[in-house]
Amino acid sequence: MAIKKLARISSPGLNLKDAEQLALAEIENPFRKITPLPLPSDSPTQHERVLLEKKYAHAFEHRLDWRRLVTYVPNKDLPVYNWFKYKEGFSRELVARLFREFGLENRDVVFDPFAGCGTTLLCAQEYGLYGVGIDILATSVFVARAKLNRWRDLDALMQATQQLLAMPWKQPKTSFPSDVRIINLAFSPQTQRDLLFFKEQINTFDKPVRDFLFLGLLTILERVSSTSKDGQFLRLVQKQIPPVREALRSVLLQMISDLSERATFGPHLKGRATIKQGDAREMSLPKRYLNSVAAIITSPPYLNRYDYSRTYALELCLLTARCHQDMVRIRHSLLRSHVESREHDDKHVDLPCLAEVLREVRSKPLNNERLPVMIQGYFEDMNLVIRSMAAYLRAGGRVALVVANAQFAGENVPTDLMLCELAAQHGLATESIWVTRYKGNSSQQMAIYGRRPVRETIVFWRKNA
Repeated sequence: MAIKKLARISSPGLNLKDAEQLALAEIENPFRKITPLPLPSDSPTQHERVLLEKKYAHAFEHRLDWRRLVTYVPNKDLPVYNWFKYKEGFSRELVARLFREFGLENRDVVFDPFAGCGTTLLCAQEYGLYGVGIDILATSVFVARAKLNRWRDLDALMQATQQLLAMPWKQPKTSFPSDVRIINLAFSPQTQRDLLFFKEQINTFDKPVRDFLFLGLLTILERVSSTSKDGQFLRLVQKQIPPVREALRSVLLQMISDLSERATFGPHLKGRATIKQGDAREMSLPKRYLNSVAAIITSPPYLNRYDYSRTYALELCLLTARCHQDMVRIRHSLLRSHVESREHDDKHVDLPCLAEVLREVRSKPLNNERLPVMIQGYFEDMNLVIRSMAAYLRAGGRVALVVANAQFAGENVPTDLMLCELAAQHGLATESIWVTRYKGNSSQQMAIYGRRPVRETIVFWRKNA
């Protein structure tokens, strides 16, 4: 798809909404079909949001040629980066370009508080930097840690793979959680038994080989199930399901081939990277990182109702969750970007725009009455995240935050600008806001309110000296 790069928006006669229309006119279908509707500047119900758009108008740049980079798609063909499908991630190329944009030097510390499956950390290894990451989801931490291992002894991995695949089947001694409904919908009884058999056999191997084999097993779960990851949930689908042993053989051999290719043609891993399970809202890193991080490159969960405990329910049940109540605890531990979020006390944020959004959303008919709870909780949580990020950054340290705006009941939520306001309260100055793409609203929203796409941006902050 051909894209014409737009110059920086600096003309006083061109406001942000006009620029959005110009940007969309420059892009081939299907974006040309989407016409943004400007905020009514004289509407009292939009007053705070209009003020924010005007306040930050000078900071906007259209970087629509980056729109593919803020997705996982470019990683699909990259060895190691493509181990375990993680649709919510961004690309290695995005991180590499941001390293260059920030002018990072050898051994600088790069932090990702929402590490996902480790793209920022893997790239830091390549570029001679020191990457450190945290994630609250056990699945993400396990996958990222396995990918970050340098895996020098490929012969040992091949031998273990052959040994595992040659093991004769026997009835497993364990079982999946019986009260997690999605398990019986996703897997046939025999597939469940096969998965548990291989899990038990993998546990007989020593680390780190055990982690390599188990990552292969996690990777095939969607493939051998009747599900497909579909945003807010796992969707049941009709498809051809391969035998577990066959799928596991294919994945493990491909992973070994990837490592062989990296050893022969790939980058020499000059840096170091680590990940631990932790909460981005808390000070989860050791104290030695305070005021020492050169750059933070991350993407928090979007305010889009996605519940990662449901999306990755199969992996969590194979990895750590033993019952439905475990899944509920995981769900309630996550950043509050989904409708099952709980209200917390004593986490008030000073954000006039948030008060306006909540007032207007509450005045509309909602398809879920907990939407206002989620919206408020999201910004309360992100305020704590930003506070922690600011504490770890050194003076002059940079942040690149990939985020998307939202829309509920026809009410626009300018997440990027609201986070900029919170950042300023913690000593982080907004340098620029790159608009990378426009995302269409849902079919239900369009039927009622028309086409009102929301922007996806990279927000850049710098810690004041």
